[in-house]
Amino acid sequence: MLYGPKVLARLIRKLKPDLVHSLEFQHCGYNVLKAKELYGSGFPKWLATNWGSDIYYYRQFEDHQSQISRLLKSVDYYSCECERDVQLALKLGLTAPVMSVMPNTGGFDLSKLEGVRAIHPPSKRRILMVKGYQHFAGRALTALDALERCAQELKSYLVVVFSASPEIYARVDELRDYVGINIRILPHTSHDAMLRMFSRARIYLGVSVSDAISTSMLEAMAMGAFPIQTDTSCCTEWIECGKSGFQIPADNPEVIAERIKMALANDDLVEVAAELNWKTTQERLDRRLLSKKAEGFYRAIFSAE
Repeated sequence: MLYGPKVLARLIRKLKPDLVHSLEFQHCGYNVLKAKELYGSGFPKWLATNWGSDIYYYRQFEDHQSQISRLLKSVDYYSCECERDVQLALKLGLTAPVMSVMPNTGGFDLSKLEGVRAIHPPSKRRILMVKGYQHFAGRALTALDALERCAQELKSYLVVVFSASPEIYARVDELRDYVGINIRILPHTSHDAMLRMFSRARIYLGVSVSDAISTSMLEAMAMGAFPIQTDTSCCTEWIECGKSGFQIPADNPEVIAERIKMALANDDLVEVAAELNWKTTQERLDRRLLSKKAEGFYRAIFSAE
């Protein structure tokens, strides 16, 4: 268990970096925490960035909560992509400076997206994109249960499940063969191909018990798909429920189905949402602006030396 931290401590002693920046807590952050304890005095400044579920989900487990709290009390700087996580970190003992909240993805090249997203008007699109994760946080089976309740409304649509976990394959087959939904699993594909798929989708659906922003939701927003995302993410920091998207519970397929039906039936809703979300994309997801913001992290840290 100490192999990774010991090697890391030796590397830090040898390379003498000015800053250690850990990305993610449960593997990278915990390793740095132990390496710092092994290293002793003189450890470099440490900037810790948490990803989606690092605090929100794992804080509910006693052993993890203790580790997270120790980590947060040990860092010199902290960054994340949700205001929600800032508040959670402070409650768990963070006293270090907090960097500007920004998406961990780094944003998009808007010049590449603009022409592609405009080809198909959102109200004319006939595809639903569904996140297929079924694991500690993902609840794709709940999403599929909701889709079954929309079978009649989906008669003229194609449902595409991406990032599908093996656990959902049989359920997808069942919905296709016995319920009559036109549904398929998208094989692994490139990021550009995924963005093109979102540009053809009327709706994006993501169901999980824990997440941060959800990168796929941001991609959907940027490409004009109407986002329907669980309220266990930070989606409310990006969309206005009922106007530019829907926030949904993670464990209620009936409610999720009702929101899907509303987005299928209301052309004005999806058209207006696409305009609002493109404005948000321009203001908050431009790669050029976010790269300067990230660079500012390091400048601020080094200027404080």
